[in-house]
This record gives sequence, C-alpha cells and structure tokens, in this order.
Amino acid sequence: MPLALAEYLRHLATRCSRMSRDCNDPVTSKELVIISVELVEKAQAFEAEYAIPHADDSRAADITTREDDDDKK
Repeated sequence: MPLALAEYLRHLATRCSRMSRDCNDPVTSKELVIISVELVEKAQAFEAEYAIPHADDSRAADITTREDDDDKK
C-alpha cells in the first residue's frame, strides 16, 4: 500500500508540474512547482522506508534452508 501511495504522489507531482507550465500567473506557477517537488520528495521517502532490501544490503535477511527440503519432492 505505501508503494501505491508513492506512485500516486508521483502522479500528482507530474500533474502539478504540467499545470505550472500552462499557468499564466507566475506566483501560482512557482507554487505548483514547489508542490510537485515536495510530492516527489515524499514519494521517495515512502519508497525508501518500505523498499525491499537488496542482497548487498547488510540489513537484508539471510535465507536458510533445511537439508530435508529437497527430500520432500
């Protein structure tokens, strides 16, 4: 769910960025850019917090198997 939220935040950021280019008011345009940057930063924070650890990450869980796992096949 948090990764879906990150994707949605990126979608909103893209919309804000596009609207800022189409906006004729410079103050509003600048605010839309600021909002889009904040949304992307929040999406990155969610992705970093809920990311699956990589194998080279020291926090990654080790996978262990039992010797009799292959015997059951």
